[in-house]
Amino acid sequence: MHTSDDGVTATLITTGFDQIRERNPGKEGRVAPARLFSNDDVRVVHMVFDADSELTEHSAPSPILVQVIEGRVRFDVEGHSHDLGPGGMIHVARSMPHAVTPVGPAQILVMLLDPRSQIHQR
Repeated sequence: MHTSDDGVTATLITTGFDQIRERNPGKEGRVAPARLFSNDDVRVVHMVFDADSELTEHSAPSPILVQVIEGRVRFDVEGHSHDLGPGGMIHVARSMPHAVTPVGPAQILVMLLDPRSQIHQR
């Protein structure tokens, strides 16, 4: 963490994907979430998907950015299905129902952009 007279200006979250994978290797048959960072502005969550797992339709209480870091996922939102590979990214508005289905093992980063509303709703 770096600070100035005004407070925190920078926080090192991770040095790379290898470190993220070490912190959250995943769990067989499940989606394995791990919080990487959280403050008043953003919450960053790493999610590991086993080939037989999925996130059924749900919504987030804040806008989100989702980026695939490994594998492929089908991201369903507003009646559209998006095939996302490594580096693929999508923005979803607050309270918009969406679902994530991996195509084999996959990993994503989810950034909740206004995490003051802490509860995901199904």
